[in-house]
Amino acid sequence: MHYNYPYSHFKRNPTIDKPGTETSFVREVQLKWEPSSVSKSDIGLITQVASSFEVVAHLEVTKKGVRQLVKVQFREGKGSDDLSQIPYLNVEGPMNPYPLPDSGGEGYIVVWNNHPLSVAAINFDSLHVIPPYVIGADGVQITIRGLPEGVSGFLKAARIMLPPDSVNVVDIAEIEDSVLKVLTPKQLEVAIIAVQSGYYENPRKITKKELSELSEIPRSTLQEHLSKAEASLIEWAVKTHLSK
Repeated sequence: MHYNYPYSHFKRNPTIDKPGTETSFVREVQLKWEPSSVSKSDIGLITQVASSFEVVAHLEVTKKGVRQLVKVQFREGKGSDDLSQIPYLNVEGPMNPYPLPDSGGEGYIVVWNNHPLSVAAINFDSLHVIPPYVIGADGVQITIRGLPEGVSGFLKAARIMLPPDSVNVVDIAEIEDSVLKVLTPKQLEVAIIAVQSGYYENPRKITKKELSELSEIPRSTLQEHLSKAEASLIEWAVKTHLSK
């Protein structure tokens, strides 16, 4: 999922110099399903197998589903085979080099998820589902972020497929401030151009050479900015997750 803006948008948009000013165009919403609602839905099939199913990261996003890295705590007598029996889930394996968790155990697994709600989110442009999020004893709460039309479309679909018990708009100014502390303005500029141009899609819609020509940034410089931005964001995401 990506923002469908041409590069000319960035060249005349002051948010390149002051990225935080773009927050008025972005919406972030938290959707919450209470345990009782989860148990009555097909999501409840997961809670029958696992007491906690935490989606730590999205490893691959396609139009047909999403590959997820999950930290799971299986219920007694339940394991990976039981998760794979759920129609919209398939356990693909462990997170190397670690083995699959034992029956009733805890660990990390890689799953393919094509639940209709996940597919709906994928098919709305300008929309991101933000990990981590947990399916467990407290129900489910997910955070979505994107342009207003994408968020609105997904909410309409969610209310049809799996009506949330609460919907809360989040003030993302604090999150934007955190990102701006992690990345330099130039790293953020290059990262925005790369995302908007489809560089991180699978398959990629643009090569590094084309991205260099589009942004008018030398290829070696662009590579340096992207590498540092990726490393900084991964470190920030992991530290934020572990500090929970």
